[in-house]
Amino acid sequence: MSRMDEVLPGGIGDNNSGDVEQFESGNSGCGLAVVSSSEPSTAAMEKITTTAGVTTVPAATATIASPSGETGSRATAEEATARTRDDYEPCDPLIILNLFQSLSNTTSSLELQMKINLHLQKLTESPCVFLVPILHSSEEGLIQVINDNVLDKEIRFSINSTHLKNASQHNGYPFVIDDLNKDFSEVIEMVVGNKHNTLIYDIKSPRISKLQTQISTSSTSSSASFDGGSAATQHHFNHANGSNNNGSSRSNHSPLQQQIALFVCIAGENECRSRFQFYIEDTFRYVLGHLLTAFDLFEEKRVRYQCQNLLQVARRLLGKIGDLGQLLRGVMTEAKELAAAERCSLFLLDKQTGELVSKVFDGNEASKEIRIASGKGIAGYVAQTGNLLNIRNAYHHPLFYKGVDESTGFKTRNILCFPICDEQGVIGVAQLCNKLNGFHFDKCDEEVATAFSVYCGISIMHALVHKQVQKAEARYKLSQELLLYHMKVPDTEIQHVLEAVNAHEADQFAMDLPRFDFCPREVKNYALSVQLSIKMFYDLNFVTTFQIPEDKLARFILLVQKGYRDTPYHNWWHAFSVAHFAYSLMVNLKLIDNGVITKMQGFSFLIAAFCHDLDHRGTSNTYQTQSSSPLARLYSSEGSVNERHHLSQAICILNDSSSKILDRLSTEQFKECIDFLRDLILATDLANHFRIMPHLKRLQPQNLSEGSNQRLLLSLMITCCDLSDQIKSWKTVQHVAHLVYAEFFAEGDLEKQMGLRPNTMMDRKKACIPVLQIEFLSMVVRPTFEILAQIFTETQPFLDTIDSNRQQWVDIKENGVCSRTSDCCENCYDTCN
Repeated sequence: MSRMDEVLPGGIGDNNSGDVEQFESGNSGCGLAVVSSSEPSTAAMEKITTTAGVTTVPAATATIASPSGETGSRATAEEATARTRDDYEPCDPLIILNLFQSLSNTTSSLELQMKINLHLQKLTESPCVFLVPILHSSEEGLIQVINDNVLDKEIRFSINSTHLKNASQHNGYPFVIDDLNKDFSEVIEMVVGNKHNTLIYDIKSPRISKLQTQISTSSTSSSASFDGGSAATQHHFNHANGSNNNGSSRSNHSPLQQQIALFVCIAGENECRSRFQFYIEDTFRYVLGHLLTAFDLFEEKRVRYQCQNLLQVARRLLGKIGDLGQLLRGVMTEAKELAAAERCSLFLLDKQTGELVSKVFDGNEASKEIRIASGKGIAGYVAQTGNLLNIRNAYHHPLFYKGVDESTGFKTRNILCFPICDEQGVIGVAQLCNKLNGFHFDKCDEEVATAFSVYCGISIMHALVHKQVQKAEARYKLSQELLLYHMKVPDTEIQHVLEAVNAHEADQFAMDLPRFDFCPREVKNYALSVQLSIKMFYDLNFVTTFQIPEDKLARFILLVQKGYRDTPYHNWWHAFSVAHFAYSLMVNLKLIDNGVITKMQGFSFLIAAFCHDLDHRGTSNTYQTQSSSPLARLYSSEGSVNERHHLSQAICILNDSSSKILDRLSTEQFKECIDFLRDLILATDLANHFRIMPHLKRLQPQNLSEGSNQRLLLSLMITCCDLSDQIKSWKTVQHVAHLVYAEFFAEGDLEKQMGLRPNTMMDRKKACIPVLQIEFLSMVVRPTFEILAQIFTETQPFLDTIDSNRQQWVDIKENGVCSRTSDCCENCYDTCN
């Protein structure tokens, strides 16, 4: 015999203890707890109505005499059972046999549920009957069939207790319901609405304990604790443990362990409760075992289908390893479909910084790169711990940041975040948002995510390796090009250069070399330009300070000279001009002597000026990317394609044993020099210059030593050096313009051959040199030199020269020489000359 308590949907349980009748469960061991209690409080009823949306009307209060003669809410189980069986007539045995026979013909849990539902629906005349199997491994409830209708999408939801009490083990229940949580209530309302009250019955299944040595053959009284430990509940704990009425213990008998196997939900009023209970007990006494076996088989089939599906996913992902971006988008698409999520974001771990980086969100390219610091937020926590995180209510979780939702208008309900690992650890994190057709991500989704992460890790690892192989191939091709294009510098040429330097053959330019108005392009002799370049290192005392062997310095300058291609503008003479202006700034402004920059910074500054356009092909970064050149395949993901190649070539020359002018530096000095060199060469990309322009405008003579201002100053000066042709004489300015546009038009012609539409400045049929030069001087050159002039007043005359040269272009444009015809550029240049 057992007691009768009341289960109220929505998590409300009456504090008064009720009576549960124990029905004979036969060989099946089916235990059925049916509810009967005193009237709940008004507050409790309000909570039922507002929270659950489904209600059970409590039965009238029953006053039953206890075995000790006390008058209360308890009666002997024998009397309650007899009263119940007298009231209701058992099912026709033939009906039960026919039901069991029909059930034995199938192992499909869906068909079994339909037949049982229809059987109970016929007996109870209820408009709605459905079963809720309990999956104890995941503490979830499962709804698949309503009456005889199979749901398009099964519903899984949390059914676990808010707390599992140790005391619950004493009454033989490993699963104790303290309340039916809100998820359960919301599911019931979603399934059957609130037109009818819903009565909920729990069906228990026996489970043999491993420690059990002897099982009692008699019926074992048990109870489910609803109120967390009232006096009545404790009474049944003792009874379940084998205590007799006098308190003596039957130590030779072990209780039959039971757990809730499923819930039966029937629409009906409370007056029908006892009748429904009778038919339910009469039915499940015979069919429970077969039904539970079918549920186990269903779960096994689900796992097998899941594995097959994952293998198909793996095949699709491995087919995309050639393109990392396409693979990442594929990963997110597959993850969303597998877990039925609304959105997905994927982050890869930057092992250098420890940050999570994402360039793709919800399958689309992000407008800018997203970075998440290590350990920050949900994704950061999963990356740091390597543990899956299933958040059923995002807004209640301490790691969730609501700011993104507030800014985007997207509502995040729940999140499933899981790590992606390779053999060495976490390499990324996938984050799924908002379970579709469900209340939250369930245990199945966690299992899928865990298995899926393995395939993701393998695919991403192979994609990264494939990318490294592609980079290696691109580097090999570039190296081959470099070896074929450039020649080694013979020792005799080094000897001639050193002899010329020692003979002071360049003395005719020595006096004028430091002057700002000195024009390097007028030298026009390669050997003489090499000698003047070496003289710059001597004049700035770098040779002595950094102990540079003169033969290595000569070979370094010659290799740099040969490292430039014979393009119209980006050639050795451009590098020589840029290096000269860097030298002039340091000499005339006494940057090192006055402590504005250090000697190491000055040394790196001069090297960067010589090397900043090494192996330039005469085409822009945009063209490199559009043409998918080897340079683009190697550097496009990092940006500044040309500049990164120039840096790579510079380091190659500096690492050559015959031209190692950094050989005498300590390890720390060498790292410092390379760092400055990298920053300075990358700063020559005008895109980077425009990006830091707001910071450059804040530079003042008095704040140059603060924070990163020294690096900003070096970036500003290298850009001024790169633009220094524009502060020379008008003759030099117009000559350089012709060289620049010769390169631009050649690139435009190549783009047209590729079927692309070139930029106006690169289209010889549309470009107007005077107009473009006026815009260039006004928008780029003058603003840059204005910042230099506000820091160093000695450079103020540069602005006057720029204005004068700009006026020359204005005069050409206004005098009608520029006809804006197809021959416009040639006419403008010819008139200038």
